Amino acid sequence: MKRPHIKVTTESARFLMSAYRPNGADAQDPVFKKALEQIGSDPGLAKWFNDQREFDEIVLERLNSVQPPPELKSAILTGVRTTMIHRERFQYRWLALAAILLISCFILGKFNFPHAANQFDAFQSDMLALFHPLPVLDLSTDSFEQTQQFLKANAAPTAPNVPEELRRMQTAGCKSLRWRGHMVSVTCFELPNGDFLHLFVVNKGTFADSPIPHGFLKNGDWHILFSESDGMVLMWMSRAPMNELRMLV
Repeated sequence: MKRPHIKVTTESARFLMSAYRPNGADAQDPVFKKALEQIGSDPGLAKWFNDQREFDEIVLERLNSVQPPPELKSAILTGVRTTMIHRERFQYRWLALAAILLISCFILGKFNFPHAANQFDAFQSDMLALFHPLPVLDLSTDSFEQTQQFLKANAAPTAPNVPEELRRMQTAGCKSLRWRGHMVSVTCFELPNGDFLHLFVVNKGTFADSPIPHGFLKNGDWHILFSESDGMVLMWMSRAPMNELRMLV
């Protein structure tokens, strides 16, 4: 039977590669091969995948290096022996689960994984994924004031301070979404040269104590700038030339 054509988008590639084994055993699987091809053509997705691989490798390394408490084995065996025969298998599974949870808590309590420090990288990559293809806006309007009124009415965060020149500029509209349980707003400005400038706003508490990146960042053909204002984190993102963005934000 002929295999059906497999179409992989950026979002489906993220979903598939979340289950990709660190040892590369899935590399020849047709579905994963398509996802790997998508990663090769998408810089934002490639960065997300590299971060995932680094995290998986660190977890694997830590698990291999951690020795369970010496009394754990005897505790499990004692529990198994004293359990009624017809419940033995059920109890063993719970004891094994308890052992896994104990080891996991030990690891998480002892080590700080890089994802905690790279929350801004994760946020940047996930927001960039919205633009493959362009996001569907919740409101289409050329008025900045209307976008902010709409976002406030939908309990989405808004920027405390936006440069006056941008306030007078036409917008394409706005959108609200959730990222790791936190509300995020997106306002899209139409620049005079035809490019767009996208403003993402999220509460600073979303990133805990992670330091805010300084200066302009580059991700593929995107220029990105983080800033903070009145307890909000603002992420400016555009394909416009850097010198134009410096004059605006």
